[in-house]
Amino acid sequence: MNTWKTLYIKEVQDNRTLFILLPLVTVFFELVAVLSFDDAQGVPSPHFLWSLVPYAFLLILPFVLSHSFAQEVKGQTHYLLLSLPVSRTQIFATKAAAVATLGLVLFALSSAGFIAVLSELHALAIEAAKTASDALHFKIPLFSDIAEDVLVISGAFYLSAMAVMLGIAGGVAGLKLVVRRFAGLASTAFVLGVLYCYFSTLPDVLDLSGAHEVTLWFDYDSNEPIGLSSESIKLSFTFLAYSVFVGLASMGFGMWLFEKRAEA
Repeated sequence: MNTWKTLYIKEVQDNRTLFILLPLVTVFFELVAVLSFDDAQGVPSPHFLWSLVPYAFLLILPFVLSHSFAQEVKGQTHYLLLSLPVSRTQIFATKAAAVATLGLVLFALSSAGFIAVLSELHALAIEAAKTASDALHFKIPLFSDIAEDVLVISGAFYLSAMAVMLGIAGGVAGLKLVVRRFAGLASTAFVLGVLYCYFSTLPDVLDLSGAHEVTLWFDYDSNEPIGLSSESIKLSFTFLAYSVFVGLASMGFGMWLFEKRAEA
């Protein structure tokens, strides 16, 4: 346990600049979005869209993981790591765990800010509904229901994307440490191969039978959802499990190369 903790702390310290900068930038964007609301205004400022920007930081995570391995090679410290009396799997896994932790922190901060923005938008929607014509016949759902739906949907897509991207980055890292010639070509082929297999088989594993249904608003008279059909806004969690499986398989391939083939 102490070995895992020591290696994990090392990874966080080695990438401390990003581990501090990205959460701070995320908080900044969310604050800009939340503070853009004015109680006196009837419509939201376009600045509330800044709350969506931090979700894009997910795209940085694979490069952080790849950089973690690359800087070991650049600094020649990978020889020391590979010669340590610890499992190479532990070394590989703690690097991935550190980056995954950063991803979860960014998601938590982004979601907290976005839900705060939705709270402001919900309040504006309620005020608009109070002054709207009776001919519209709509009411706003509870904010707790909206927040739950947002967390479920964003969490499923975020975790799926993070699992696949970190898995691919882990596989590429293992390839680059093993393949001396044509490493770039081998990495490109691996990335394209994983993405092709993932997206070509994804429709076959989707199942909407246990999907989560999102309700936008209701008709006063029938109390039925309106605006979008319920079938078009269902979310299946099967793809989340499949994405995690693909990510772990890709990561496992890189870990196997790192464990069995990397030269100390």
